[in-house]
Formats: sequence, structure tokens, C-alpha cells
Amino acid sequence: MEKLAAHRKVVICMLALGKPGYALAAHEALQSFLRHSDLEIYVTTDPNSSALLPRSPRLHLNLVDTNGQSSRASGFLAKFEALAWCLERSGADIVLQVDADAVLLRRLAAQNVADALGDRGMAMVEQTGIAGSDMGRRDFLAHYRNYALAFVDGSLPAPREEDFRYFNSGVVIARADELRRFLDWTTACLRLLPPDHAIGGQMIADQDYFQIWTNTLAPERRRELPWQWNHCRHWDDGFPRQGALIAHFSNFCNGPDMEAVMAMHALVHTARIPNARDGDKPAALAFIIVTHNSSKVIGYCLDKLADLSADLPNEIIVVDNGSTDDTLERIARPGVTILRNMRNEGFAAAANRGATAARAGHLCFLNPDCMMTLSVAGAALAVLQAKPGAIAVPDYIDWQGERTAGRQPGYSRVKLIADILRNHGKARLAERLRQLPGYDCDDWSWPLAAALFTSRGGFARLGGFDERYFCYMEDVAIGVEMAKRGLEIVRLDQVLPHFGQHGADVAPVLRARMLSEARIQFARLHYGRTFAMALTALRSLLRGRRAIKDALRRGRRAAFMLANG
Repeated sequence: MEKLAAHRKVVICMLALGKPGYALAAHEALQSFLRHSDLEIYVTTDPNSSALLPRSPRLHLNLVDTNGQSSRASGFLAKFEALAWCLERSGADIVLQVDADAVLLRRLAAQNVADALGDRGMAMVEQTGIAGSDMGRRDFLAHYRNYALAFVDGSLPAPREEDFRYFNSGVVIARADELRRFLDWTTACLRLLPPDHAIGGQMIADQDYFQIWTNTLAPERRRELPWQWNHCRHWDDGFPRQGALIAHFSNFCNGPDMEAVMAMHALVHTARIPNARDGDKPAALAFIIVTHNSSKVIGYCLDKLADLSADLPNEIIVVDNGSTDDTLERIARPGVTILRNMRNEGFAAAANRGATAARAGHLCFLNPDCMMTLSVAGAALAVLQAKPGAIAVPDYIDWQGERTAGRQPGYSRVKLIADILRNHGKARLAERLRQLPGYDCDDWSWPLAAALFTSRGGFARLGGFDERYFCYMEDVAIGVEMAKRGLEIVRLDQVLPHFGQHGADVAPVLRARMLSEARIQFARLHYGRTFAMALTALRSLLRGRRAIKDALRRGRRAAFMLANG
């Protein structure tokens, strides 16, 4: 193969839009490509997602607004806009397009990409089946004919089975001229086709267009890549298999889930850089994390903090509340101070212990299922330096992309009643109470403490977290103290990924019980014993009704089984 001429350029193109899962997956993918290649990378993303991506002079971002997406398919069809921007911005001769859930496992040079493409215009790996099913090329051809061709252009012929390839668009190599022809065709199609991009209940996405191009419109210019270029857990045995170049954690069209992102992370990160607090720079910020059976997420959380250390010297203190899983093994790493409680002392007591041990002038109480970013930490420090007595909190975004305000309105009696109802299966009635005037107390607010920033001195003057709360409502109590002292809770413009209820492995029934107990404790301390007793009676009534319902349900099931012997 003739060596790639020096003036020819190979670049990588990636799309990371929408739900946080895509951005977190893209973070891992980009880390792998930055580590194992010298290629420039062009990423189309949205402003929220961009804050979660790594930083590098080789990384070029195209920020777009996702609010105008008209259908589920829009997020996938945006790949065409990403490719067009990449071509225009980079001036590349060859583009390697990779999905955000694909990681590079070993060294990749421009010549490798050019050699894989050869003299053809476009190249992909064939998806040969679906794990756990007996589907094969014949089934995929029927799908191609009945859905992709039928939607895009029913007059186009389908190839013979032996000529057909069900190419997966998670990894695509294409020449610039071929890509321009392809994008001109897709642009013309998108102008004419229905915006919902669905037929017979099936979504038509970017892969369908790539398949039509390489199977029907330009099969003579395609090349089939070997499996190593797109090794996917959904159709390859033994994933991840030795010898793979790119590991693809496809979840079909559902987007990366937390398990996939964690698996990507484990595959990419084989060694971590010790935290910068051991270096010459003093820590600007202490992250205090309370864990209890948090092994599923704590390693990922700590790796995100390690990524900040070059730009933001920090100290990390983990206070473990009697974990019985392998949390302690996962937090045992350079740069992490571990304070171990032999039993679960509750969040407030553990957090206060961590604050006492901190040396930095500013603190961040961070949940183990929160993924810290440099933009959030930097914005919080700027606020605290300007307003030493303040507390700063970001907004939070969950796995589904739902945003929750970091500064919440105060708790009224009605709100406490609604929470007790919600915790015991009466969500509809709780929602009715939410509509009542006075549901929120607008004269004070509290910080949702999944990532609460404060100065060490300011936190000490508040008396720390109230240890009369075992778990939950200690941040609401902090809000009460802030209001009494006329201190400000600042809501940052930035958003932080927070995957609630993943921070500790706690059974839902126990979690609901602790939530209710915390509400009753808050009522006792701030609204009096009589109201707290009324909430306790309400909880007992709801528990009794639930127990009766469960008993009746079990009785009906037993009767049915006896009758059908």
C-alpha cells in the first residue's frame, strides 16, 4: 500500500448530544482517542455536554442547540451535520467517524486509517447478528427492504443476499469526496421525507442512510472492515476480545446506560495520576465524600476529581460509613485520605468529620454519584471568594436529562405532608397538595447538597451539619440557618451530572423510611412536636393501609393458586 502523502489529512469526527449518558460516554471515548492517537478530533456537542468533555488542543468543539429537535431520530440524524461541519472545519481528506460509546484500545495512526480504507470511498464493519438471537444476514436484509428502503425511497432495489452487508455506522471511514456526495444525498432526502422519521413503528436513523448508500447506491465504492474496527458486545462473542482495535458499547438506539459508561471507563483507565495535593501547589478545594456501600460509582467519581487536579489542586477526603461491599478497596488510591467509621454514623456526622480533617480553605460536600467538572468547581470558587459567607450549588441533571435546581424553596407544613404521602405510595394526592398556595416557603431556600460548596470558616460558623439528622434534610436545616443569619445561597449557572439514589446501595423500602423519618425530625425541630406527632400518625396510617393491601393481594394470589392447583 502506498504511504499516505504528507499533505493528506486524517481526522476523527464524533457526535455527543442530548442526555448526560452520551457526554459521559464521549468523555471516555475521547480520552482513549487522545491517548492512543495523534489525530485531530472534531466533536459536535451541546453546551451542557461540552462541560463534561476532556480538554485538549487537539479537540475542536462545535456547540449546537438541541432544543429544536423534532423527533427521536433527530439526535441520530445530527451525525450528518456533525460530519459536514467536520469536513468544512478540518479540510480533511479522510474522516474516521466514531460513535460516542466507542473506545480506542491501542495505537492508531493516520496511515492505519488510510490503509483500512484503501482505494474505496467508504468502509464499515458488518453487524453479523444480535447476541441471544438467531438473526442473521437474511433477517437484516428483510429489515433493510421493509423499513430503510421503504421509508427513504421505495423505488430503490435491494441487493441480493450474498451482496448485502448490514453495516453498523458506529465506526465509518470515508474519503472527503465520497462523504460530500453522501451528505448531499442525505440533505436532499431529509428535505422531502416526513420529519418523524419512522415507519411501521421503526425509527429510521443515520445507519439506515449509510446502509442504503453502501448497499444500493454506491456498492462498488464500499469496503468491508475487519471486526477489529468495530468490536461490539451486541454481536461479537467474548467481548472485549483480544486483538480488538475499537470496542463499541452500543445500546442500539437507547443511548449509553450507566453500566456501559462504567465498563468503558474500566477499559480505558488502567492507571491514574496521583492527586495534585501531593505536589507543590496547595489545595484550593477539599472534596468531602461520604460513602456507604458505594462501590458501583465511587471509583468513577474519584477519577473525575483526579482529572481536575492539573487545573485545580485539590484534596480528597472520603469518609466511609461502615461499607460492607468493596468500597474501601476502590477508594484506596494515592491522593485520597480515608476516614473510616466502623458503623454507619449517618451523613451529617460523617460529613462533619471530613470537614474537620480538611486543610483547604474551601470545601465541597460531594455525593459519590456526582461527576464533578472543572467549570462547576471554578464557578463555585469564584463565588465563594467574592462572597465568603455564601454557599454555592449548581443545578443537577440526571441520566434522563431532567434538570433539578440546586437552590430549592423552603419547606412548609404542606410540603412535609406531601412528602410523607409520596414516600408511602400516594404520589397523586401529593401532587394535588403541590398545587396549593403556600406549598413552598418563598422567604427562605436551601441548598440541594449533592455538591455543596462553602468556605471552611463559613461552614464552621454555621455549626456544620445538624447531626440530629441521620440521613436527608440536613441540607434543608442548613438553609434554615443561612436564612436566620441573612446569608446567601448562590445558584450557579452550571449543571452537574447527578445520578440520584446510586450513591449508596440502599433498599427502596429503607430509603423511603429514612426520608419520612427525616421529614418528621425536621417538623419536630422547626414546626413543633404536635405537628410532628400528626405526621407520625399519618405515616402509621399509610403503613397500615399498605400492609392490609399487601395481605389481601397475597391472599388473592394464594386462592388463585389453590383454585388452579
